[in-house]
Amino acid sequence: MPLSGPDVVLYEKRGHVAIITMNRPERMNALGGGLPQRLQEHWQTVNADDEVWVAILTGTGRAFSAGADLKERHERGVPDDASNPVLRGATPWAPVPTWKPTIAAINGYCVAGGFGVAMTCDVRLAAASAQFAITEVKVNGLFPGRLEYFPTIGIACELLMWGQYLTAQRMAEIGFVNKVVPDDQLLDEALRWAELVCDNAPASVRATKHWVYLSQGMSDYQQIQFRNALFRPLTQMEDFREGPRAFVERRKPQWNLR
Repeated sequence: MPLSGPDVVLYEKRGHVAIITMNRPERMNALGGGLPQRLQEHWQTVNADDEVWVAILTGTGRAFSAGADLKERHERGVPDDASNPVLRGATPWAPVPTWKPTIAAINGYCVAGGFGVAMTCDVRLAAASAQFAITEVKVNGLFPGRLEYFPTIGIACELLMWGQYLTAQRMAEIGFVNKVVPDDQLLDEALRWAELVCDNAPASVRATKHWVYLSQGMSDYQQIQFRNALFRPLTQMEDFREGPRAFVERRKPQWNLR
């Protein structure tokens, strides 16, 4: 497998589903060799393709992603403050890479910056053997994510200050992982979740995602006004009439994003 180049991230489309696969297994899908840049390019492809309604993000080999490629950094002799985008005042990935629904199918190790990549997805499915850790306190003292993903201060401290590996089941217990599945069923389950969300009106799903993420911190009044502004245009779409019509006719709706 290449350490760099276009194949460090693979892209596949199955109907309305895009599958993005991090593909540096010899480095446990560490975020080097142009992998973060390729990820961003594929998220842009997802955004630009009207036929893609949902995206799955996963990895090859023994890891979802092991985080920053420290070996590559050492080989190139690049100091941490020059190579790390957080220290340069930037972030290597957007908190929400697309307003279409996203699913992380987490195989193997999900560590440090890889944990941060998993945070960019809306829901997370994990293989039973997956291992999670935020190890920055052991390496460089940085944190690749957002605190609102942890339900209590105690859990945030456990992950951020202790830096220990936690099982997929433990991550499900604290709410970071939506479902744990047998290793050999991970992608099939992710595809099942993708098909389930494709059964819903895509414009409504995207408006809901906007509301869920952007209404954080708003007052009740602001949330209501924002919700109304997001959903009012949907009432002018054909899909708005298709849903009730399909319900009356006892058939599955045929959404067309119009």
